[in-house]
Amino acid sequence: MATTTWRRLIIYCVSFISIFIIGIAVDLACSGEDDPYDYYVSFFHNNVQGEHNYGAFYLSYNYVFSETEPESEPEINSKEWAAYFGHGVKEADITRAMYRLKKQDDSVMVRDKLIAFGKIPDSLKNNSFLTSITSGKYDAALKYYLFAKGIERTANTIYYRWDPTPVDTVRLRSAGLEALQLGKTEQGDFLKLRYFYQAERLLHFSKDYKKAMAVYDEYIGNFKSNSHIKGWALSLKAGEVRRLGDSVKAAYLFSKVFALYPERRIQAYKNYNFCKVSAEEVAKLAVNDRERAFIYTIDGFSNPELTMANLEHVYNFDPKSEAAGVLLTREINKLEEKYLTTKLNEKLTGNFNYYKDKYADSLNKVSIAHLQLLRKFCIKLSADNKYPEPALGIMAAAYLTWMEGGHRDEGINLLNKINGQHLSYKLNDQVQLVKLLLSTQKFESLSEIDEAQLLPALQWLDERVKKEARQAKPHYQYYYGASDQSKFAASSRDFYNLVLSEVYLKKHDTVKAALCILKSRRQVNTEFSIATSAIDSSQQHAVWNALPDFWKHYLSSTTINQLLALQKNAAAPYDKFLVSILANDDINDLYDLLGTAYLREHSYSQAVNAFKKISLGKLPKNQLAYVGPDAIGDPFINQLSDYPKIFTRKNSPAYDKPLFARRMIALQKQAANPQMAASAYFQMATGLYNASHYGNAYYLISYDWSSADYGRESRYSYDADYVKTKSAEQYYLKARALSNNPEFKAKCTFMAAKCAQKQIIAPDDVGWSQREYGAYDQAVRRNPFFTDLRKNYSTTAFYKTAMHECSYFRDFLAGRTKGKASYPNVRREE
Repeated sequence: MATTTWRRLIIYCVSFISIFIIGIAVDLACSGEDDPYDYYVSFFHNNVQGEHNYGAFYLSYNYVFSETEPESEPEINSKEWAAYFGHGVKEADITRAMYRLKKQDDSVMVRDKLIAFGKIPDSLKNNSFLTSITSGKYDAALKYYLFAKGIERTANTIYYRWDPTPVDTVRLRSAGLEALQLGKTEQGDFLKLRYFYQAERLLHFSKDYKKAMAVYDEYIGNFKSNSHIKGWALSLKAGEVRRLGDSVKAAYLFSKVFALYPERRIQAYKNYNFCKVSAEEVAKLAVNDRERAFIYTIDGFSNPELTMANLEHVYNFDPKSEAAGVLLTREINKLEEKYLTTKLNEKLTGNFNYYKDKYADSLNKVSIAHLQLLRKFCIKLSADNKYPEPALGIMAAAYLTWMEGGHRDEGINLLNKINGQHLSYKLNDQVQLVKLLLSTQKFESLSEIDEAQLLPALQWLDERVKKEARQAKPHYQYYYGASDQSKFAASSRDFYNLVLSEVYLKKHDTVKAALCILKSRRQVNTEFSIATSAIDSSQQHAVWNALPDFWKHYLSSTTINQLLALQKNAAAPYDKFLVSILANDDINDLYDLLGTAYLREHSYSQAVNAFKKISLGKLPKNQLAYVGPDAIGDPFINQLSDYPKIFTRKNSPAYDKPLFARRMIALQKQAANPQMAASAYFQMATGLYNASHYGNAYYLISYDWSSADYGRESRYSYDADYVKTKSAEQYYLKARALSNNPEFKAKCTFMAAKCAQKQIIAPDDVGWSQREYGAYDQAVRRNPFFTDLRKNYSTTAFYKTAMHECSYFRDFLAGRTKGKASYPNVRREE
């Protein structure tokens, strides 16, 4: 107990995660983007409505859920050009020539003027657009194409502000005026409009906003055409209006672009918000209710807080608007984020690392009030029958009823109202998911009859997860794959972990609860295996199929034996379904768990028998405890100071779990011999102490290690040994009682003092006051065994050693019981 340590700096840091393969997996998993969606519990999928048109505006901690516009601007432009040429010119060839040429081809063909003389590089000879435009029949189009390509590099400089090349505003303005003159002289409307657009665009980029806006007002605004060029020009006009000081009008114009031109929708949304004006101000400029609906749609998509205002505005102005359904879904997702996630997690068994926000209770009241208002709106939306999918309202109201809780039959009765109605497949899937939630809520105890009724719904959910995985496009860039493609996997994961397992835990059925938690973990393995596609299958099992923390912390030997029996003898269809999640490889993990449980229970003979059943060829030693070979120690080394840890000495073996169990069996036999009993109990006590959080072989009874475990309150059945070292203390005292050697008795007393210190709850970083830190300092310096040492063993040589090794003991002897720096730097380990 000699060393002085710092308070823990990281709340949840596991220090020995050193298996190489896990390092690889983490590298692959953590690269690229964060997941913008799967950060809260959601059973109401955000893509139930408006996925194509408004998928970028689903609830997300990102500014937008996706940066991909609903429509492709190059494709739209290519389609318009294809219509200009008529049959024989392919849209794909136009897209390639205008947008996707390699720099070398573009430079040779356009800037080296080959195309001006009808010459095309061999690699592009089959491009129908280039062959047509150089055929002599479309000289006007060729002239425009050469102009646009010629100014392209200068015009596009504006988009690369990190590039040191300055924007050539003089060249841009000159080209803009040239384009304006070419537009005036051009005879065909198709090219005329494009010249005018180029004129506005180039003048805009040259920062001559007044001239650019004048081009729009005089030549483009009233131009008779349905071309999307007008929308792109309107977007420029909106920017010009903002630059010239009228942010409200600019926002209104951006809202028109948002509404009418989906290829510029995300851009318009961002620019609208950049104007920083209120929706009420902008709505005053709207000429009809549809425009007002779009203005409040943008405002609603921009608001992450609970609100009914925008949803009600959009629905009242345009009840048929698809955006109303998206806004409704957003409000439900907000409730999931702000209310449901906390509700399910704060009472989740074993979720000790979930920290409830200090404002959670007041937020819950606000959330419940909002939930009730939203449910009324949902029922109204369905009753009005104006929205294209009125069943959405009933289904959403039923889900909100489940979310609030306590209305088991009400939710089912609501869903019965839409029985037999034709629903879109997404809406129908959502209905089935809500039915599953309501059914589980109804079955409080889950009898065998209840399980039989529940089984078809669980099988349906499994099939949806598998179908989703088959249809998902692989995403190699980041760990989560694509959460927008894995909604059922995420919902299934949360259902089994947060809902169904808790039902079983309430009825004290740990076996089925454990199976639910395991199924929860493995519902997303398809996405995980994509992230680790470079790793062989056995290594993937080690990373992603490892058993959940609940299994490692909560399962007793009795429960594990029941699991093994159920795996072999499951008869009921429901039991077979649930136990099927156990893979063949899991049998090794189960026996490792069983052996470890026996070690925790001090049943060493049973532990040896369990470890014998592990196929070592398939399961590396200590796979479940994340330690490397250099961290495997000799737990029977006795050291007075916890740090630095001594793992092995010369001729000292490194103990795995079976070897430890066999040594403890041998010591138990020695303890029956009076002449060897004191030494045997001391060694057993040392082995138990070193198998604790504070020793050199924690991996013998724990599958992880965290600095946060130091002196914490008990959580698990084995914490009496792992955190509190109570058995070790008892064995040290037994050893002392059986010995007549004062030096040995003094050492036993000091080791018991170490154990007693660990039973004092240590200060945490959260919620501890100065007074509580001081109380801890006093407690560790007033260790009752210190009194025993001073009273009975002050004449021993070991007494001096203890004084030298332990500063707490020195403080006790000197009467210093408060410590010098009790807050915030508490000394933890002596």
